[in-house]
Amino acid sequence: MQSEEKKRIAVNTAMLYIRMIIVMLVSLFTSRKVLEVLGVDDYGIYNVVGGVVSMLSFLNGSMTVATQRFLTYELGRNDLRQFRKVFSMAFGIHCILAVIVLILAETAGLWLVNTHLVIPEERLGAANWIYQTSVLVMLVSIVRTPYNASIISHERMGIYAYVSVLEVVLKLLTVYLLVFLPYDKLAVYGVLGLAVQVAVALIYFVYCRKNWPECRLLAFWDSRIFKDMAGFTGWNMFGTVAWILKDQGVNILMNMFSGPAVNAARGISIQVTGAVKNLVNGFQTAVNPQITKTYAADRRQEMHSLLCSSSKISFYLLLCIALPLGLEAPYILDLWLVDVPEYAVLFTRIILLEVLLDTLSGPMITGLMATGKIKWYQIVVGSILLLNIPVSYVLLRCGLPIYVPLAVSCTLTAAAIVARQIFASRMLALPLGRYARRVVLPVLAVAVLSPLVPYMIMSHIDTGFARLVIVTASAVAAVVWIAYLAGLDRREKDMVCGIVKNLVKRRKR
Repeated sequence: MQSEEKKRIAVNTAMLYIRMIIVMLVSLFTSRKVLEVLGVDDYGIYNVVGGVVSMLSFLNGSMTVATQRFLTYELGRNDLRQFRKVFSMAFGIHCILAVIVLILAETAGLWLVNTHLVIPEERLGAANWIYQTSVLVMLVSIVRTPYNASIISHERMGIYAYVSVLEVVLKLLTVYLLVFLPYDKLAVYGVLGLAVQVAVALIYFVYCRKNWPECRLLAFWDSRIFKDMAGFTGWNMFGTVAWILKDQGVNILMNMFSGPAVNAARGISIQVTGAVKNLVNGFQTAVNPQITKTYAADRRQEMHSLLCSSSKISFYLLLCIALPLGLEAPYILDLWLVDVPEYAVLFTRIILLEVLLDTLSGPMITGLMATGKIKWYQIVVGSILLLNIPVSYVLLRCGLPIYVPLAVSCTLTAAAIVARQIFASRMLALPLGRYARRVVLPVLAVAVLSPLVPYMIMSHIDTGFARLVIVTASAVAAVVWIAYLAGLDRREKDMVCGIVKNLVKRRKR
């Protein structure tokens, strides 16, 4: 990897990590306050109704990946004229998608919320308020997607970090406003959340127009670009729908079998694991544009090395946080929340395991998407993920515990990783044996060995804040030490040292 690219990854990683740490801390505190202000039942309603809206976002999820891929690909080819055409087409397509999502939301989605979800009758009005504001938030998110994609494609992570921090701070302020406003708190929370999203979208819009002429819209329609993006989006949509159903579909299943209290527990676990995963997303967001650009420039060996290295480093970074969090989940949740919902600890541990597995897929997915030939990849992997709904439904109908769908989801995530490896060997010419030696075996070694020391410490110290600090420090030290000795090869050690040196030099300036 060239020194300038290393420096860019280092700076972007630093910016995104600062962003992620602040966002994680503020988000976790905000979730605690939301649960405290809304109560368990209203918090569960908020999560399950929001899940319905998320299910309707499958069109935008597919198009977001397509927009990111096509914009980054054109930058990799250094074709700004084509970039502007793709950007303008993407914006027009997203406006069309916003209309489609609105129609689906006001028909099928509204019907699902009012007829099939388990919501107390006296809270149905507030549930509809939060539903409608969530729909509007989704529409704003759809229209702003090309601008977010442009910022990431240009690797300008600074503005992305600043705006994200501003967003979570504003969300925290909305929670405090709930305490003083005399209206229905669930309904008001939705309205305030919408106002925050509109403000963030305006910031991205102004920034992109001011800094990049290629992000100014052209009044034209290119059938070829539309066909390419629509074809990519169409097949990617299958995978996106499968992922959403695997995640939010299970949320609805759990509501149907156990009510909103279980959704509150799952909402808490998702908040915790989501905040942890965001730390790794910061690193992968900084690396992903380079994976696409090296593919576009036909630098395949460099792309293979970057893909394998970023997969491992992502796993180790996540394990540093997930290991102590999983071990000390009962104490951490009790310290964080006023009232810990039943199943929250178990759900958190299962989802943490799934997130650890899934983090290996991020760079590989980026590489596969860079090829643009994703038809059979999406059909196979999407079909694996879709099994979660029917399998979970049958097991719950047979009387198995409510946590079983999460275990099924974890198993299918592992199966999807294997399928992606097979496709990577064919589409990216990345040999299975090489991936196993460079990624799978080192990751397994670190995952098996690193919990030994912190677990032994836990067994000899009583629960408390002192044990939490000691276990966290020992877990991080164990992961870093074992990863450096057994989890990285010589080239990757040099790469990590180079990135750290670049960060230190930048800090001294």
